[in-house]
Amino acid sequence: MHQLCRFIVIISLFALKVTAQDYHFTQYDRAMLLLNPSAAGNFDGFERFSMQNRNQWVGAGTRFMTSLATAEFTFGKNNFDNKSYAGMGLHFNRDVGGDSRFGSNAIGASLSGHLVTSKRSKFSAGIQTSVSNRSGDLSNLLFYSQWNGSTFDPNIPTNEPSQIARFSYVDAGVGLSYTYSSKGNRVSQERQRYVNVGVFAQHIARPMLRYNEITYDRLYVKFGGHLETEVNIGNKLALEMKTIQMLQGKHYHGRYGILLKSVMKQGASITRLKNDAFFSAGLYMSSTGTLSPVCVVDLGGVQIGLNYDLELAKLNRAYRSSIEFSLSYAFTRSSLFKGTKIG
Repeated sequence: MHQLCRFIVIISLFALKVTAQDYHFTQYDRAMLLLNPSAAGNFDGFERFSMQNRNQWVGAGTRFMTSLATAEFTFGKNNFDNKSYAGMGLHFNRDVGGDSRFGSNAIGASLSGHLVTSKRSKFSAGIQTSVSNRSGDLSNLLFYSQWNGSTFDPNIPTNEPSQIARFSYVDAGVGLSYTYSSKGNRVSQERQRYVNVGVFAQHIARPMLRYNEITYDRLYVKFGGHLETEVNIGNKLALEMKTIQMLQGKHYHGRYGILLKSVMKQGASITRLKNDAFFSAGLYMSSTGTLSPVCVVDLGGVQIGLNYDLELAKLNRAYRSSIEFSLSYAFTRSSLFKGTKIG
């Protein structure tokens, strides 16, 4: 309970109610590669392949869909996770929505280094670069000039361009993190601890966004910090607590999560790479007034997450709910490229 009180104090310091510029996932911890490049390769296993999809504002006339696919690889990692190693991550994400189908496609790569400083701790650093393309279609939109006095007539010319200018830009980010884990201690499982804390900066080159020939904008640098901890509260129960805080220009976004984790099946391995099976259930909350029940099934190599967002702020007058799904598979016992256990 001491850990829980400390966590509540930390997140309360950031409890401001404003919005962020970039799109986001509720299960942000499943998409950490997008935010903090030091997360590339920082997981239980050797390779991991993930996908995530967010359907925002279900039931509304205007929807927003965000999808992400990632692949992560490690180099020099062993089964006991007690040797420094390198990580690499590849990601592709697509964000599109609205009647104009305005959105972006991005492909990027991250490189990371993980310095193991003891049997239980390591420092990680990473860099990231990506190429993004944005576009939109205005042909399905209605304008005030098409009002004929009683209704909108789509046959009335608008004298507006039918396309938003397509443009691409190069982006970059950096990140640092620290991880402490005693999960390999099967003898005294009730005293296991896990902590991961990190900071990052995205859009450090402030790329230019040019929507037409005369209008352009620049992305603000996005600064962020995240904290995740797991504390055993019984022989087969643990409490997961996590938060992320992001500041981009004048916009702020905070997200918090608390989940109860139960062991469904305990593996016999004494290594720190995961072989157990878990079920987790809990809540994510945001500074913008969103409450998100979530459940996660973790079968060691396979992780499946599902959450349902409920808008509680003024936004719920128009948009009430969103659904998000995540799926990942990690090679936890041996490397995909070597076929045998790495000792």
